[in-house]
Amino acid sequence: MMEIDEGLTTLRCYSALAALSFYKNGNESPADVEKMLTQIKNIEKTTYFPTKASSSASSSSSVHEEVVRARNAVVASKIYSSTFRWVPEDYYSYTLSKRAQILGAHSTFQLCKSMLMENRSYDKSLATSTSSDGDDSTYGRFYLIMLQYETTINNKKLKSELRALRPVKERLDPSKFDFRVATEEDNARLTGYSHNAVTPFGMRENVPIILSKAITAENGGDTSGSGSGGGMSQFIYMGGGHINCKIGCAVADFVAATKPLVLDVTDPR
Repeated sequence: MMEIDEGLTTLRCYSALAALSFYKNGNESPADVEKMLTQIKNIEKTTYFPTKASSSASSSSSVHEEVVRARNAVVASKIYSSTFRWVPEDYYSYTLSKRAQILGAHSTFQLCKSMLMENRSYDKSLATSTSSDGDDSTYGRFYLIMLQYETTINNKKLKSELRALRPVKERLDPSKFDFRVATEEDNARLTGYSHNAVTPFGMRENVPIILSKAITAENGGDTSGSGSGGGMSQFIYMGGGHINCKIGCAVADFVAATKPLVLDVTDPR
């Protein structure tokens, strides 16, 4: 257990270290595992408990604030199935299979990412909300899409699914939708997180969340025949506010906490 004090908030984090289940399979030597564990512990220490010298630096202070904010949001959401996994610094250089082993996932289809998408053809006058970025879930300027690494966003599906959220007589012309990955500036402003650390929890602004329908399928979209069906993929891992931290939780709990739009917006890679 790890306890963090941030202002008046006390946060308790469990399962801080990665599962490292691949060690049991003989894929890593004891020395390699020990090196990885030491690396992860150092990342945790410097992130959660920055020294006075480093905390004064904007970059270190920002990273500390981001990961604690994400955790506070998870705790506030009362997602009791949640777990926090720290991964090694070279995590993104590994294959999806190796990443799954590090996290203790049963399938690569449990590995998810959050992508902020912008509608470049957004017309504020057509939204039912008049907020600056449009928080109308049927027609917003920005959407945070949660999808599996094994899939890719299909813009045609995204456009069709969003148009269908409105009654037939009120549906907007297809020309009013043109989705692109949001800029780094908009991503930082709206989510408050950096690349590979974005999470739906604790975002700076209210952005509609879309959960890929494939994630809610019985086998999580896994058609590999690996035997990971039967609900295995109903537990997912996603960004945790820090590039080396991942949040895991049951899909049902994620849906209850974030109330996303569950839409068919992806295709298998």
